[in-house]
Amino acid sequence: MRKALKAIRRQYEDGSIAVETALVLPILVLFLGLPSIVLAFYFRQYSAAQKAAHDAALYLSTAPIVEFTTPGSDGQFAALTVAKRIIAQEMAGVVPDEVSVDPYITCQYRIGTTLKGNACTPQLFKNDASPLARFDVAINLLFINPLTGQPIASMSINPIPSMPYVGN
Repeated sequence: MRKALKAIRRQYEDGSIAVETALVLPILVLFLGLPSIVLAFYFRQYSAAQKAAHDAALYLSTAPIVEFTTPGSDGQFAALTVAKRIIAQEMAGVVPDEVSVDPYITCQYRIGTTLKGNACTPQLFKNDASPLARFDVAINLLFINPLTGQPIASMSINPIPSMPYVGN
């Protein structure tokens, strides 16, 4: 008799796992999947910014000194203009078009055993007789959530690669 009752109860329990899964799965996807997608986009933008800043710093570290003393058409020296173009090309398509990517480039000079940093300008290269030691390229961005299109203030992107100057 007991075996018959257990068999009858099991018939009514068929499909209960499917119903529970149908109720729980959307909640899991919502709470685990959506933040994962946003973080994936954040790391994509951060990696692109880091690579762009690194490539610009690498170019500046190998540029000849002539490119630092001749100003370009925009008032900056030619090497800085090329470095900004490198960053703009590598960030195109990664960040929205309305977001401006304006890098801050610092030139580090060796004075004795210490390093002195200033914003890179053509006048700085003409006036300062100290040897150029390295470049710091900083990109400061706010992460733009691709799902909403709104910036997230708590998630900023600011890689700062440094490269020693090896040009001549």
